[in-house]
Amino acid sequence: MTSDTKPVGFPGWRGRSLPAVPRQAQAWLWRAAVVCFAVAVLTFPMAWSVRFAAQSGWWWERGFDRFEVERRTGLERAELDRGASELRAYFLNEEERAAITVSTRAGLEEPLFSEREVQHLVDVKRLLERVYDAGWASLGFLIAFVVALAYRMRNRRALLDRLASASWYAGLGIAGFVGVLAVIAITGFDDAFRQFHLLFFTNDLWQLSSRDRLIQLFPQGFFFETTLMIGATAIAFAGSLAALGYYRRRRPRSPGAGPGVSPA
Repeated sequence: MTSDTKPVGFPGWRGRSLPAVPRQAQAWLWRAAVVCFAVAVLTFPMAWSVRFAAQSGWWWERGFDRFEVERRTGLERAELDRGASELRAYFLNEEERAAITVSTRAGLEEPLFSEREVQHLVDVKRLLERVYDAGWASLGFLIAFVVALAYRMRNRRALLDRLASASWYAGLGIAGFVGVLAVIAITGFDDAFRQFHLLFFTNDLWQLSSRDRLIQLFPQGFFFETTLMIGATAIAFAGSLAALGYYRRRRPRSPGAGPGVSPA
């Protein structure tokens, strides 16, 4: 066995080895781990921002005020708030359909949503469940990533150097990626909004009119502002990681901290 293929661990690890893995392959394994870390760094703030937007009564009430939902729907604000509260609960409960009724100004009880809207909400709920699962999965991966490094690295300084390297590359790349998406969304939101629905929904139930309550409650302006909030949160999270990684990389590095740690 040559020196290029002898079993060695990543530089700085506690003498534990990857069996018969060439050094170059180990470097590629580290790069793959950083890519997975970057995906988690992107997914985590976006998924939890979506959850906030879908479950925050304050965010919905803000939108109702900004887009004059009472005038659009013809419903009293108390009924709108009650219906909205039931809709948020629907996104988290086990019910298949959103059976929500409201009282009109004339005192009559009627469904808040039409049958087509109720069917679309079933699709929305399933999509939100997948997003929430992705948020938990990304959080789990980030914790596992740090725990695995802490277990394998020989000392605290080497661990921090490794985390700094991963945070710098992942944070900087994702901040740039989300920034490009934000520019696309701002300059062509109508088309981006349509493409989103074509990508994530397999039917045309999302094609509603201004007479439908879902559109009256959540006009496109509401989704535009929600998209900006989600993008800003993702950029802030990734940018903060990149800044912390950059600060750490500027410090004297630990011997054995591994490739990609030295300052650029």
